[in-house]
Amino acid sequence: MLLLTALGSSPASAGVFTQAEMDEISCAALKMQLFYYYLAPEKDAKILNYTMTCKGAKNTYKMPKWVDTVVPEMLGRKVWRDPEEGEISEAALWQTPVSIVYEYLELTRKTFPPEAGGANIQPGLLVKEYADIRIRFQMSLDRLYRARTREVTMGDSMNGRGRTIMASFNLILKEMESIADAISSTNSRRYAEAVTASAVLSQDTFRVLFAAPRKYAPPPQESAAKKMFLRALGILGVILMFLAVRAFFLGNDEKTNVMMGRYSKKVEVFTEAFSRQFININVKYLVLGPAAVMAFLGMLTMSVPAFFFLSGVGLYIGMKTPAFVLNTMKLARGRKIDGQLMDGLILLSNCLRSGLDVVQGFEMVSKDLLPPISDEFALVIKNYQLGMSFEKALGVMEERVESKMLSYMIRAIVLQRQMGGNLTKVFERIVVDIREESKLEEKTKAMTAQQKIQSIVVGVMPWIMVGVMFLFQPETMIKFYGTPIGMATALFCVIWISIGMKVVASLGKIRV
Repeated sequence: MLLLTALGSSPASAGVFTQAEMDEISCAALKMQLFYYYLAPEKDAKILNYTMTCKGAKNTYKMPKWVDTVVPEMLGRKVWRDPEEGEISEAALWQTPVSIVYEYLELTRKTFPPEAGGANIQPGLLVKEYADIRIRFQMSLDRLYRARTREVTMGDSMNGRGRTIMASFNLILKEMESIADAISSTNSRRYAEAVTASAVLSQDTFRVLFAAPRKYAPPPQESAAKKMFLRALGILGVILMFLAVRAFFLGNDEKTNVMMGRYSKKVEVFTEAFSRQFININVKYLVLGPAAVMAFLGMLTMSVPAFFFLSGVGLYIGMKTPAFVLNTMKLARGRKIDGQLMDGLILLSNCLRSGLDVVQGFEMVSKDLLPPISDEFALVIKNYQLGMSFEKALGVMEERVESKMLSYMIRAIVLQRQMGGNLTKVFERIVVDIREESKLEEKTKAMTAQQKIQSIVVGVMPWIMVGVMFLFQPETMIKFYGTPIGMATALFCVIWISIGMKVVASLGKIRV
């Protein structure tokens, strides 16, 4: 009842539409009627050169030439089977939404005042008619989208104009859907604007019939000679760049020697750190490997700026790689030792109960257990035998191994050797703590698994998509990322993806 009276209680609908809007709607109705007749099997001679008065101006519309050849084919092509109507031709399928739009506009014209050709009916009294038109129009569009043959779809209909017309019809449907809401509101301008927008879209649809269909135009292709020239130019630029870098280093021997000296010291420091973790690795490969890979990718782009950018990124990654690898391996080794520590403490407790001291217990652990804990305990014994105090040897092991429980054990041993006490009970208590902490860690891992996977997906998926795009459009991607804007975009993405991974990963971190 509210819908029926919302605009029905307003003043005469002469105040709903302006004169310009009424002219727009009337013109659209005439053009939709003409569109309908263009698709008819038999055409009246009047529509070949039809003159109509729109907005106070006379316009003559000559039937498009393509109608004479295309419409007969559309009439003979059956594209839809209806249980009640039987087989429907392509032209008849298009006539249905066109006629509904015409009906919709004519229904609106009934709200005009008599002097404008209307019946002065209040819009609120036409809600049911508008709803019925909208439903039928939506069904007709659905048939257009679903209808097809092996040779043609409705988007290719009318010499390729169908897709544009269907897009306009979709917009008209959106305006129809807003009619009920507009009528139920107290602001009648919303109703007038919705109908007027539909009229404008209808006239745009009619103009499509007289315009050439928009077809896909492939981008211009560069000639093979030009491509070869550009590649040769890129290779020459890279060679000249290498020569320039070489000349720079040859002309600055002192600075080069200082840089190489610093680099050698860092390599020695990391080599020693890796050896303390019982890892034999050439640190130079960790530094130069990423730099070489990124420089090679820069050469593939055939772009000097891209080469410099990627080489710089690779060098930065290479300088950070040794520390990253060392920390990762150190943490992994610490986790392995944590997993073996409970067995080691039980063995130490048994040794102490049997009358052996702590040093002899360490020897038993180094012989009976597997690496890495056996290697660590053996190194403690070796340092002790070489003259280092047992407490200091334990301190060196604590610095070398990332293990909280191992630190508890070492502190307990140091305190016992300094102040005395029952070390067996301390070891038993540490074993209980390790068991409880292991259970808690497993529980937290299960609870935070989703966050960890999300952080991995956040970091990996963008680069997978970039890789897929490189596979399908390598030249386009290389051209883009070879420009300063492309390089800045890549750097921006790396920074923000890293931040996103860090944030998502931090949400799943729980300190135990």
